[in-house]
Amino acid sequence: MATNKQRINPKRDLFDADKVRQPSQQRAISPEVKKRQHAKAMAALKNWKP
Repeated sequence: MATNKQRINPKRDLFDADKVRQPSQQRAISPEVKKRQHAKAMAALKNWKP
């Protein structure tokens, strides 16, 4: 596309949304990591007062 068009808009003409979506959908977080992240968040909120 870039070689055939005189003026290109890189965001619209060269961006492939399907290519970007594939790696993000394949990357699944394991349940152990989710549990650790949740525990860290709850520990951080334990002493929080509004």
